[in-house]
Amino acid sequence: MKSNFQFLFEKNRLETFNTWVYSDKQQCSARKMAEAGFIFVGSRIEPDLAKCFFCNKELDGWEKDDDPWKEHLSHSSHCQFAIRNTPEDEMTVYQFLDIANAYGEKIIEDYHNNKLTLLEKAFKTAEEYFLPN
Repeated sequence: MKSNFQFLFEKNRLETFNTWVYSDKQQCSARKMAEAGFIFVGSRIEPDLAKCFFCNKELDGWEKDDDPWKEHLSHSSHCQFAIRNTPEDEMTVYQFLDIANAYGEKIIEDYHNNKLTLLEKAFKTAEEYFLPN
């Protein structure tokens, strides 16, 4: 089971943005991106590709005046991190533990769903093999 619990912490998300295209003077800065839950996953081909550590939504095409929180919520309205819309330095301990718990539950659910999908594929393959038409 692969998870990125270290990205619950904003400083760890921020460390992924060492080649981010916008400066700290712009709305769409690396700091604001990390604050809104994003990690940098870009490349030379996609220099502004970022992904939410929580919901895994990938977004590119960022503009210097984009608000990362607003963009995150508009493209992933179900994301529990974006819905909370609270920077780490403004979270209470309870709020941080709540988001950590929600993330843990999501990882378990994703793992369970992945195993179910694999099991369904195995049954379908066995059915096709043993019960040919």
